[in-house]
Amino acid sequence: MKKLLLAAAVAAMGVSAAQAAPTLYGKLNVSLDQVDNHDFKGNDVTEVSSHASRLGVKGEEKLTDNLSAVYQAEWAVSTDGSGSDTDWSTRNRYLGLKWAGIGTLKAGQYDSYFKTAAGNAQDIFNDHTRLDITKMLHGEERLKNVIGFETDKKLLGGLQFNIMAQQGENSASDYTTEERDSFGDAVSTSLSYENKDLGLALAVAANMGVQGDYAAYKLKDVESDAVRVTGSYNFKAAGLSGLTLGALWQQAELSDSPSAAQLATMTDADGKALVTQAASLEEEAMGITAAYKFADTPWTVKAEYITAETTATGAKDRTIDQYGLGVDYQFNKQARMYGIVASQEKDWETGVGKDDTMTVFGLGMEYSF
Repeated sequence: MKKLLLAAAVAAMGVSAAQAAPTLYGKLNVSLDQVDNHDFKGNDVTEVSSHASRLGVKGEEKLTDNLSAVYQAEWAVSTDGSGSDTDWSTRNRYLGLKWAGIGTLKAGQYDSYFKTAAGNAQDIFNDHTRLDITKMLHGEERLKNVIGFETDKKLLGGLQFNIMAQQGENSASDYTTEERDSFGDAVSTSLSYENKDLGLALAVAANMGVQGDYAAYKLKDVESDAVRVTGSYNFKAAGLSGLTLGALWQQAELSDSPSAAQLATMTDADGKALVTQAASLEEEAMGITAAYKFADTPWTVKAEYITAETTATGAKDRTIDQYGLGVDYQFNKQARMYGIVASQEKDWETGVGKDDTMTVFGLGMEYSF
């Protein structure tokens, strides 16, 4: 009997070992920031802030020689106990099938391909609560109820094509005359190319009917069409090791202009009527970044300039400019310390009791596992 039990235990262990264990991963990012004019009304604040800290599990399980199941489930973690990172709120999560050498089909909630077309090379303050490009640009959405397909990078010789379709599921949508009750109410797609030997990465992305935000008018979930072009170049291939440049350009506008009757009952977050504004709303943005890693040291210096101009019929143009510098000290692949100084200007924040420039001085640490 004991031999039978031992044999059964060994067999069970063998089955378990044949299955790929999920990977537990996460990132904690916290900083101490002095924010001058944080509300654009002349008030200052000192903050301990958590910046997109997270915890997740992911994995890949082989089903046949050429087919695998893939999955990910990720939650936000509030490292400082408050702020934008609400504990256990939903981040990227999906379940899908991966065909070797062809591509991956995924269903769930995860970053739009428009959003992922921009990376750290275009946003040196990525995830920072006050300085991430989400605070300036349209198109930084994580979409719910989506089905997406991503080609394998080797399939097209370095090119990767991604497309996702979002189902509106009868969700409410202001600023549009279209119903959101069928397959592919919104589409996000991208085409990217990366060649590490050349140090080159390029991407073009588009959104069609995707609900997103406009920072200049504090509009939320506005159904829009947009196009984004990004690129970066590592000068190591040209003999200048350590220097990387990044760039971004994009344009966004409402998918369908609402009627004057629809807009008559709507206002922006400041209570201003949208009748003469939202129907013609357009945003154009561009940015350029640079990073230089000192050879044989843990030090990297970074710089960024980003501008976004929003126009609307009958309204004065609104422009957000952000200038910033950053310094990283990389202890190892998992841990880094960083310092930042950056200013964000909103040219419409003028008048009595207002100041158009917010400035952030910060010192933080990020640890990934």
